[in-house]
Amino acid sequence: MEILKNTVHKITEHAINAIEKVEESELEEMITRIMDARAVFIVGTGRSELVGKAFAMRLMHLGFTVYVVGDVTTPAISDEDCLIAISGSGETKTVTLAATTSKSVGATVIAVTATPQSTLTEHSDVVICIPSKTKEAWKYYTSGVLRGDYDDLTPMGTLFEDSTHLFLDGLIAEFMAILGKKERDLKERHAIIE
Repeated sequence: MEILKNTVHKITEHAINAIEKVEESELEEMITRIMDARAVFIVGTGRSELVGKAFAMRLMHLGFTVYVVGDVTTPAISDEDCLIAISGSGETKTVTLAATTSKSVGATVIAVTATPQSTLTEHSDVVICIPSKTKEAWKYYTSGVLRGDYDDLTPMGTLFEDSTHLFLDGLIAEFMAILGKKERDLKERHAIIE
């Protein structure tokens, strides 16, 4: 039980610190681009995809038109839309391909990543950096790793994925305030066929 408690404390502490480092101007731009979009498309792979799906669900509850890339009902993206691309490394092939394809048709691309200098960010209009260890971090010996900031109890992309999930849930609260929505409004759009 002690390991569980210590790990949860470490993850939440990291998430708070990482989210506080998000550039406010980039966050404001992200909000504007999402609000102005005809539809929001979300892409990620693995656990980042699961975080993206949770965000997509809440956006839908708020009344946004939202699609998860890879779902068979996802239509073509256009220059009126925006893509939110989630990848800690910024090098995930399916995510970077979705970003370059979306950019080529004029859609807005919003990167959520731990790696501000990456293939993904090269093709993005807005970059939300959530500084964290990613699954690729084992390749590099950074001062953080040498100090013991990251260990085996938060493997691979855990810190990025958990921090991103909390960031995106916080963003839902921002949208609720902007749109004047309450929980009851979201419940009206909650699935009734489960």
